[in-house]
Amino acid sequence: MTGHVQDRVRDRADGRNGEIAKTGKIEMSGSLAMARSAPDATASPAERPRGPSGRRVLTAADYLGADGGLRLATAEASHYADAAPSTLFTEPAYLRAYEAGALLLVEAQPGRDAPRLVFTRAKGGLIHQGRLARVDETLVSSLADRLMAKAGAGFVVFEDVEFTGPLPRGPRRFVFHYQNNWRLPLPEREAQVPPKVVANTKRCLRNLARDNPGVALRFEAAPQRSVLDAITAFGRIRIEGQGRRYGIDDSETVRLAAVASEVGHSSILTMGDTILAADLICRSGDQAYFLTHGYHPGYPTSSLGKITLINSIEASRAAGIVDFNLMWGDLPYKAQVGAICIPLQTVVTRRSRLGLIGPGHLATVLHFARLDLKRRLRPAIHRLRTRIAERRGSAVRGSGR
Repeated sequence: MTGHVQDRVRDRADGRNGEIAKTGKIEMSGSLAMARSAPDATASPAERPRGPSGRRVLTAADYLGADGGLRLATAEASHYADAAPSTLFTEPAYLRAYEAGALLLVEAQPGRDAPRLVFTRAKGGLIHQGRLARVDETLVSSLADRLMAKAGAGFVVFEDVEFTGPLPRGPRRFVFHYQNNWRLPLPEREAQVPPKVVANTKRCLRNLARDNPGVALRFEAAPQRSVLDAITAFGRIRIEGQGRRYGIDDSETVRLAAVASEVGHSSILTMGDTILAADLICRSGDQAYFLTHGYHPGYPTSSLGKITLINSIEASRAAGIVDFNLMWGDLPYKAQVGAICIPLQTVVTRRSRLGLIGPGHLATVLHFARLDLKRRLRPAIHRLRTRIAERRGSAVRGSGR
């Protein structure tokens, strides 16, 4: 992160100073302004590779032969290529950026239109990398047993996957739920962004442009590192200002930049040469993933984050994206734009009942159990904090101060 971005934020928060460079007016088209779009920002649906992800539900029949056999392969993430990944998290660019190392691949059976399943090894087990994939119970129960037998793993983890039905627990299986995906199905009319939200966002953009000459909004592919630096600078100020720890450090920004250079897109709201707001959207096949965003704290009533988000959604719709995934974090704005809350589950299957005594398996289970417990306790903690604040407020009013 660069210091000058933070300096600009603080200067604007304290008050406007100096003259702002003027760069042409906003042109309203579609549902939001799309000024100065990069020429290659949005390829037509016919030009974009279409992966088999979409609404495809993965089943055991996609990967298990009639005799129960698997088609296994290995690869190194640094040299891995895949024309149709199942999700963003199995994109070669993502696996390279996060140094996934040695990969175990489960190929689809001949004639089955299904993506590869990608696993990495950790602590004596196999970790499925296709987070947010849609699967049914047969895939987890049947495939985990075959993999443990063939790959010599003590346990198998399917993390943050979307199940099509109830998932039964068993003596060798732990099931956790600690977060949700907020998914906006773009082709479905009933699931589109509410017109009132779009109208209010357009009005905020017009008012911003009227009061601040030189405001422009664009959508472009492969955003530069300076855009990510601005996003993280804004995000850190907002999160740390709330007394919380910001999760994106410099090393994480480097990884996000590497992913963005290949599959990233961004809506960028600027005033002259200064970035006011931006977001990072990554695409994989017919899916879009809203990874992070940041906006200038000096415009609290202008809905800067909503402006860039709606712009990214509309640009993704125009490109033929099937689902716009707003990812984890149950924040109100996700429901406001029409996204649907999709519970995600993590399943840890062990080879035998005694497998839990293995240190790697135990550490893995405890990690997910802690996240699950934290989610369950969050409402109670919130209520307790609210009561404490109310009592303190009553005490202050009672003392006459």
